[in-house]
Amino acid sequence: IETAPFSNQPHILKILVHYVPESRLGFVLNDMPKIWLYRGDTVRQFLSHVARLHTKINHVYESDGQPKLDDNSVIATRNQFDNFMYRHQLFWKLWKAYGFLKNEPLIKFEDFTNNPIEVVEGLQEWYWKQFQFGPPKTFPMPQKIEMDYTSKFANYEEILEWFDE
Repeated sequence: IETAPFSNQPHILKILVHYVPESRLGFVLNDMPKIWLYRGDTVRQFLSHVARLHTKINHVYESDGQPKLDDNSVIATRNQFDNFMYRHQLFWKLWKAYGFLKNEPLIKFEDFTNNPIEVVEGLQEWYWKQFQFGPPKTFPMPQKIEMDYTSKFANYEEILEWFDE
């Protein structure tokens, strides 16, 4: 990454900590300012993660691109849940070690999807000013995936019990 042309100018790089070897996380997270994004609704986050594995759809940019799942067609496994919770706890551990100590912004995903302009404007006091160079650019924003996961998972009630343990 450090040899890529974009690395010599301000940029945003999305890092999914669960894809970085744990032995390299300190190196990756210590060297750059970060904006931390978390989901407030962890049940929906887990359900959408498992649904994404089934549909192979990560982001939707057109209204007709919404993933489709039949009712009761997905079953989440306990192993998927345990792995998800490990990554979830790892995120908060890393945020406390690297984000909190450096007073880096912590943004709730649901706040961003409900009002992205307001959330981005709130970042201007933090670090965003250095990104404001050259003419304004617009980027396609993914649409919110609208799915009632409660009807798609055959073991929805069991999943809720896992979260209550």
